Amino acid sequence: MTALIAAGAAIGGGALTGVFTLAAAKRQAAAAWAAGERQAAAAWEAGRQQAAAAWDAGQLQATAQLDVARRTLTEQTLANQRAVRRAAYVTYLSRTDGAQRALAAWQSAIGTTEETPRRQEYDAAVSAVAETLNVVRLEGPDAERAGPARSA
Repeated sequence: MTALIAAGAAIGGGALTGVFTLAAAKRQAAAAWAAGERQAAAAWEAGRQQAAAAWDAGQLQATAQLDVARRTLTEQTLANQRAVRRAAYVTYLSRTDGAQRALAAWQSAIGTTEETPRRQEYDAAVSAVAETLNVVRLEGPDAERAGPARSA
């Protein structure tokens, strides 16, 4: 009978130890699962934050590049506009000087046989000035494009 009690105690003790071991293993598994979930959530959040930071940095860089491109284009446009205006002004001044010389030549030739050809040269020079003045008005700043002010 003692052997039977000892065998029963051993079986009972082994079963009880198995139950406790199983319960401990379940707790360990649940704790490991929870720790794994926390690690996965933390990794997900870190990745999300990195992606958001990378997106923001990309947006800032793209905005900066667009700003540089706009400024460069504006500067190039203004430089081209200045070059066209300068050419128009230089041509206008050159033609006005030519018209002044033609006027002086015509005035000097009044009463001579050269009067008519000099008058024709002067008329042609005045026409050239008028043509270049139209270019200056077209290419010039808004005040020039409007033409001379008219009084009421």
